[in-house]
Amino acid sequence: MSQRRPFSDSSDYGGPRKRQRLSSEPVEIEDRLESLIMRVGEKSTSSLESNLEGLASVLEADLPNFKSKIMYILSDCAIKMPEKTTVYTTLVGLLNAKNYNCGGEFVEMMVRNFKEALKGCEFENARIMLRFLVDLVNCHVVSAGSILNVLDTMVEVTTEENVPQLRCDWYIYAVLSSLPWVGRELYEKKEHELDKLLSTIDDYMGKRGEIGRAHV
Repeated sequence: MSQRRPFSDSSDYGGPRKRQRLSSEPVEIEDRLESLIMRVGEKSTSSLESNLEGLASVLEADLPNFKSKIMYILSDCAIKMPEKTTVYTTLVGLLNAKNYNCGGEFVEMMVRNFKEALKGCEFENARIMLRFLVDLVNCHVVSAGSILNVLDTMVEVTTEENVPQLRCDWYIYAVLSSLPWVGRELYEKKEHELDKLLSTIDDYMGKRGEIGRAHV
């Protein structure tokens, strides 16, 4: 990613009709989009809500020609700027409301990246991506049922035979660390399924404690 430029004027986030491009060259347009996406959520004279709405309109206008680039930048920011998770999930939610197909493609890309991170043993990146995905439930991009299926699949690793404890521990840790971001939504919409998930985790923790005491 290119270096961030200092924030200068909130009008950068104006709608497509108000926006004036410095150049029509694709590379320069991509650089400008990258700068806008990276800087959203930083100090501004306008409200965050206003900036996000404006940026979503800008990105929507550029989707026909720069969709792949926009999705790549968003996915990269999701990993490299975890402190702005809710900013970027909200932005994805706004884009999804304007362009449903784009939202679906972005989720598919994030799921692929999540799986690749697991295969590549990039566990911290995978944990951050999982947290990002679960927060998309709050932005009405991913359904509560879909994210529960993902969490269930991860927790089921603990019920398989001959799985290293370290592997099981990480999956439980990743799931538990993501629940505060989506727990309320899951409780309100999928209470029974959430209870079942937590029960499986509780069973694993009980067995893990017994194994630990046996080795003392």
